Amino acid sequence: MTVRGKIFMAMGVLVMVVTAAYIGTTQGFLGSLFARYVPEGSGGGLEGDYLEGLSKYVLGEMKMKALMVTLFVACAVVILGYWLSGLIIHPLHKLIAVMRKVADGDLTTEVPIKRKDEYGQVGEAFNSMTHQLREAMDLRKRLVEDIAHELRTPLSIVQSKLELIQQSPTDVKPEALLSLHDEVLRLVHLVDELHLLNTAEAGELVLHKEKTDLNVLLVNLMELVQPEADACGVTLKGPEYRDSAWARVDPKRLKQVLLNLLTNALRHTPEGGNISVRVDVRDLSGQVAISITDTGTGIPADALPHVFDRFYRVDSGRGRSTGGSGLGLSIAKQIAAAHGGNIQVQSELGKGTEFTVILPWSHDSSKN
Repeated sequence: MTVRGKIFMAMGVLVMVVTAAYIGTTQGFLGSLFARYVPEGSGGGLEGDYLEGLSKYVLGEMKMKALMVTLFVACAVVILGYWLSGLIIHPLHKLIAVMRKVADGDLTTEVPIKRKDEYGQVGEAFNSMTHQLREAMDLRKRLVEDIAHELRTPLSIVQSKLELIQQSPTDVKPEALLSLHDEVLRLVHLVDELHLLNTAEAGELVLHKEKTDLNVLLVNLMELVQPEADACGVTLKGPEYRDSAWARVDPKRLKQVLLNLLTNALRHTPEGGNISVRVDVRDLSGQVAISITDTGTGIPADALPHVFDRFYRVDSGRGRSTGGSGLGLSIAKQIAAAHGGNIQVQSELGKGTEFTVILPWSHDSSKN
């Protein structure tokens, strides 16, 4: 049964109950009233016969009037029920039509919202859902395209080298096998990074937290990248800190984040430039901030909102051999988020860039 049919049935039952109650109450009252003037067992007589006839007449007229009123009320109920059911069903029909289009794959369809009641709230929630679905589909499409683009180059290299080897299998040089091995390692690294990123975005990244001295961790990282900095002619400064900074973190994952930021800074800082590292404990906000600042090329303002996007490269001319896989910053941001923190970036074109890793901190976590 449709919603409209159920509404009509409910209103019809209500009319019948009210009418029956009205007739029963009225006739019972009039019957008891006339019984006072026509006592039982009386000899009758002219007055008694008159009152008895009057009683039958009045009760009959009351039944007729009740039937007429019932008919009138029933007609009014039909009209009112049709109008009320239309108010209820009409927006549902619109919503159902939109839902069917969405089910058929048309995610651009939206429910027209002109109401402020519960139907309007349902429409807003449905439109918000379709908007999120569109964003998810667009992200999925871009991801597939980006992965295909990233895999195409190394796979093409592997294919071409294998074809050359097939043409002269007896004259295979070790250099050719080494280059093939390098490309395979790049593919494995890319797949591993994609898996790590998907795990982190799904909130399933397992962290092995322990109390860690962030200053010592940074000193070790600076020593690790010092040879590369010397080769690039870049000066490393720091880490600068005023107080000891202990925090509960996964040292392996945090090293991965900071090493990525330091490596990026080295790639974009010209010879003679500086890279400085600073640690700030923010007691009031319960945070510890690790800042890595370079005097490199900087990032254009229109590129800043996208630096953490998958496969995004500020310099489109950089490839995987010079600019990494394009997943490092995305992974770094997700690892920071898994710690309950965040990564912020500030940059000025031609002057340099500062990345700041913000992590939760408390006095309890600072105790060794």
